[in-house]
Amino acid sequence: MSSDAFQSLIIYMVMAAFVSVLVVLICNAVRKNHPKLGHGKEPTQVTTITMTTTPSSLLEVKVTFPIKVIFGDVTVAKKYDPSELAQIPKTRLGEGTLGTLFKVVLGCGSVTTIRKIREGLIVSAGALEMWVNFFGGMKDDGLLLPIHFSFWYGGEAFILYEYLILGSLEELLHAQAVALIHSRVTQNAEPLICGVIKASNILIRVDFSACLSSYETPYLVPPEMIVKRNPGRVAPELKGHHRKIFTQESDVYSFGILLLELVTGQRPSMTNLRAYVNERKVKGGLNCVYDKKMGDAGNGNLAEMIEIAWICLSCKPHDRPSMDGVVRMIQSL
Repeated sequence: MSSDAFQSLIIYMVMAAFVSVLVVLICNAVRKNHPKLGHGKEPTQVTTITMTTTPSSLLEVKVTFPIKVIFGDVTVAKKYDPSELAQIPKTRLGEGTLGTLFKVVLGCGSVTTIRKIREGLIVSAGALEMWVNFFGGMKDDGLLLPIHFSFWYGGEAFILYEYLILGSLEELLHAQAVALIHSRVTQNAEPLICGVIKASNILIRVDFSACLSSYETPYLVPPEMIVKRNPGRVAPELKGHHRKIFTQESDVYSFGILLLELVTGQRPSMTNLRAYVNERKVKGGLNCVYDKKMGDAGNGNLAEMIEIAWICLSCKPHDRPSMDGVVRMIQSL
């Protein structure tokens, strides 16, 4: 055997050994990280590892993880390839309590939004599937950001939404979506809640209509985590060491904080808005409360908006209005 042939044989044997080790490591990682999907059952698809030889004689390893559709009909499932959605390069839009939100441009040229559920957040795969299907099937007259598609890829869960080019609420307001959520009940006939209502959860369409997003969060994320990640936005009864239970009354409080955030231009995570408004009113009246970017501070609607917010921020939950009542007050401005 010539030295060149012997050298080629050695190189090939080393590459083959490397690929074998890589395959073993990948298989071990899949077994370790892939939770049981559905109700304790593994998906019918299996992880496949394909090895091909390129023209340059280098071995290429392609790994395909198990795929299981959580929500979406056959037509939608054919339109969106879960493998492509999970692996395609993404543009990060923001980090939410439920997980990171990405903008994705598909191979066909269409644009969509996809959320990757936060690692370690999923305690029960069955519960996640139940709530995604519950909210995905909810009829809302365009007031909620619809769930188009959801799937497992390996041990990771993804939820697909419509991509709204105008982003989130800045100076627009939409209380009807919250009132809609409060008018519905769970499968156990319990009133639905939103958890925390903030500007980044109210998205604006091209026609400037608004819709509510992240309404599924309190049913997929432990309440302690939501409270911790939203300082300044949660009702006083949710603070401290007692049990954290979100209610429709705590939603109303959170909405009151949102109103003050819009009027003052201050972030509740950095400023105690109740104390801020009180202090500014004492120093110079309502003219010192408004965000200067809102223009004429003498607008009576802004003063009335602060009054609505103040009612929502009542310390005692039973003193706060219902969201239907808040909608009527805002519509009367």
